[in-house]
Amino acid sequence: MFFRLLPFWLWLVALFIAPQLWVKSILNWSVDLFIYPFWLLVLAMRRQLGTFFSITVQDKFFLLMIVWMILSWITNDPPAATPTILLNYVKWYVLFRLVIATVDTPQALRHAGIAIIVVAGIVAIQAIDHINSPQGIGWAGQSFAWVDPSAQELGIDARTRWVGIFDGPGVFCVMFTVALPFALQYLAGAYPFWKRLLALVLLAPLFLYAIYTTGSRGGFLTTLAIGGGWVVSRYKISFNKLLFMGIGGAVFMVLGPAYLTSTTDSSRSAQNRVNMWIEGLEMVQYNPIFGIGKGNFGPYTGRLIAHNSGIEIMGEMGMVGLFIWVGLIYFGLRSVVTRFLESTDARERELLIALGLAILGYLVSSLFVTLEYETWYVLLALAGAVTRWTKTPHVPDRRDLFVIGAISVGYFALIKAFAMIY
Repeated sequence: MFFRLLPFWLWLVALFIAPQLWVKSILNWSVDLFIYPFWLLVLAMRRQLGTFFSITVQDKFFLLMIVWMILSWITNDPPAATPTILLNYVKWYVLFRLVIATVDTPQALRHAGIAIIVVAGIVAIQAIDHINSPQGIGWAGQSFAWVDPSAQELGIDARTRWVGIFDGPGVFCVMFTVALPFALQYLAGAYPFWKRLLALVLLAPLFLYAIYTTGSRGGFLTTLAIGGGWVVSRYKISFNKLLFMGIGGAVFMVLGPAYLTSTTDSSRSAQNRVNMWIEGLEMVQYNPIFGIGKGNFGPYTGRLIAHNSGIEIMGEMGMVGLFIWVGLIYFGLRSVVTRFLESTDARERELLIALGLAILGYLVSSLFVTLEYETWYVLLALAGAVTRWTKTPHVPDRRDLFVIGAISVGYFALIKAFAMIY
């Protein structure tokens, strides 16, 4: 099993720990040139190379997203970074297929979750060491991120960050919120006592503390969402209890700390985000079909990007682009739900809950920061891989397209209403 997932481990280390960005002996190595060919070699040795070329409904949405991206450039002025953006998405699609071809059993998915826990856990230890460092310098030589005065009122006088795509505290926090659900699964009664104890005493506190060190508002709210989702998955929650929890959440948004709940702050971080959302809506109204072109959000505003993945996709690739993006997510989650409903294995069901919460947590985080990174498409690939051992996979129909369309239009309407109230 370890050899099967060895390429996944190497990729995860290269992305999360990223030694090629800060360890002098391997500084600036092009690790992709080693990992991807090795991954294909492992698949060939396991006689799974043919699976790499299989096409699912998720693949069709992914490929259609790349096609629509190109069309958005044809109908607009393409940005200078066009070749880089296209190369990234093609590479992420290859990664998407590699993960699906590798994770072919529940055991493989479980080991992938363990890899996420271990590798993210190492970086979590680094974050904790960094926040307690008298010099304020992390393992990679990075300093602390900026701190909002309202955060200092909560006792947050420093915020950790990492390197590479995780050099901002908001994005850095996502690494830990992705790993947290996989750690929480071991608290369930389906696992032996020692694993539950390990999760309770070590894993959950480790990731929660690491999340705290980032001082990320979006990360804190994502953690609350994951915790709430985990509680709902543990117990049979009636509609009245769900309503009570919703009221509790609303009360928190009104009475909670201003740093977490306010749309105004001294650094204007929250206001700037909302302003970028409004500009994203303007982009859609300017060209509802193709948007303003992938990668043009920053040049259009002249200041910032959207700090919201859905709005950035919508603004740059129009409502059709948003529909495609939502469809890719929808069918990934649909695969997880379908297998969960038919599975009778308690541990597998816990694992599927963890994967679902990791994806939903990522979506919550994407409301506060743009998260179009390979991490996202690996999570969706893990969801798509579940179909490989599902006895009766869901067959897409028109109803699915209607639901995806409704979600897309509803998302636009919700953001529009919020902008009008704001």
